[in-house]
Amino acid sequence: MFKMKKNLFLLTLIIVAINLNAQEKVSVGILPFTYVNGSASLQDVTSIQEEVTNAFVKTKRFSVVDRSKMDALKKEKELQKSEDFIDGSVVEQGKSVGAEYLISGHVTAISADELVVTDSKTGQKSSGGWKAKLSLTLKVIDVSTGEVTKSETIEPKTGSTFQQMTIGSISGPKTKDAAIAKAIKDIQGKIDDFVSKNFPISATIVEFQDKKVLVSGGSNIGIEKGTELKVYEVTYIDVSGKKMERKKEIGKLKVSKVEDENFSTCDVKSGFDEIKAKFDSKANISVVTEKK
Repeated sequence: MFKMKKNLFLLTLIIVAINLNAQEKVSVGILPFTYVNGSASLQDVTSIQEEVTNAFVKTKRFSVVDRSKMDALKKEKELQKSEDFIDGSVVEQGKSVGAEYLISGHVTAISADELVVTDSKTGQKSSGGWKAKLSLTLKVIDVSTGEVTKSETIEPKTGSTFQQMTIGSISGPKTKDAAIAKAIKDIQGKIDDFVSKNFPISATIVEFQDKKVLVSGGSNIGIEKGTELKVYEVTYIDVSGKKMERKKEIGKLKVSKVEDENFSTCDVKSGFDEIKAKFDSKANISVVTEKK
């Protein structure tokens, strides 16, 4: 009988976790990226858009709206000529395809120049390779309000597109296309950071195991050993007739073991007593990844 109850309990936990993970998947639509005419090519802009899309897809935490549906939004305006195109009609169409958030991207510049090295003794000139510059602005639009909630400009680190040149040798990328491709590769990490900062992983405390905590989030939503989580108590306060959410940090967790795709065990780094008290009193607790 005890074994049966234990198995039933474990089965219930799995079902709850699966349901929670399904609910936590955020639906995003990647709008066709815009760019400044003459400062970028459609091919390069498309490559950057694909990198951004992949950054969302590989986390396994998002439901990305089919690209063909998002391309249909091009009909609203001539997107390649301006970044200022987010109007009510576009937002409404975002809703119609099931997006909770729209991601817009505007490429201010992506180009490359050849570096010429002149020998100080002979005056002979030679190629030092190519240096690319890239500037991308990403925005997050909340479809429910139509407001831009986040905006960030992303550029490669200074000097990341070429190495220190030596006279008579090519130290940077050998072609313009190679330099641009390298610049796009160099911003991949920053795009990943943009996703993780603005869409943190969310989990739920399931139970306490002595001094550890079991949360309903595992490899399925990108949790790894060492992932740090913040624990908040969420309350709502009426301010001048408006219901406002208040989040109070009550502790921190660190994943010590990813049990499977649905569960992880965490060490409590701080706030054990308060977290336990709030959990026992069935307070509204939110657990999210800590922003770096």
